[in-house]
Amino acid sequence: MAGLGQACEGCCGQMPEISYPMGRLDPKTFSFEFKNLPYAYGRKSSYLCFQVEREQHSSPVPSDWGVFKNQPYHAELCFLNWFRAEKLSPYEHYDVTWFLSWSPCSTCAEEIAIFLSNHKNVRLNIFVSRIYYFWKPAFRQGLQELDHLGVQLDAMSFDEFKYCWENFVDNQGMPFRCWKKVHQNYKSVLRKLNEILR
Repeated sequence: MAGLGQACEGCCGQMPEISYPMGRLDPKTFSFEFKNLPYAYGRKSSYLCFQVEREQHSSPVPSDWGVFKNQPYHAELCFLNWFRAEKLSPYEHYDVTWFLSWSPCSTCAEEIAIFLSNHKNVRLNIFVSRIYYFWKPAFRQGLQELDHLGVQLDAMSFDEFKYCWENFVDNQGMPFRCWKKVHQNYKSVLRKLNEILR
């Protein structure tokens, strides 16, 4: 109904080899994959748009940004592995923001929790377009655990979709045009998320 095929396909408990961020998303891919539909049939990929802001010696440093896709591992694991290997330093503080087409699965939530517990210098904000298997207890518990660890979890609103369009999509200078019911669907996703985190 609302999944990427089988639950957690691609999560095998071991970190993947390093993959690197993609370039900007094709506009049609973004509009299809990030559409915040109540029932997202046919969306078997998961995309993660990220921005990493860091402080070095109390001074801001220009941010890193990019896009990961779940190929072959879930996008969250690809990001964590790349970030750990290529960017992470114990001497800097990081504000990481993710814009996800699907919320993290239970396995990814566990890996994120372990990562954050081991790296107190990383703060994570997650905006989700849709909630992955929101009716399954393990998936709900994964999101609750992230919330308890201080991860800021929120639904993507029109403003976040527009921000992603302007910063992560090869939009050819075209303005963002939202799909029907984007505001109504945002309220529905936010309601589900708040109910899970309550």
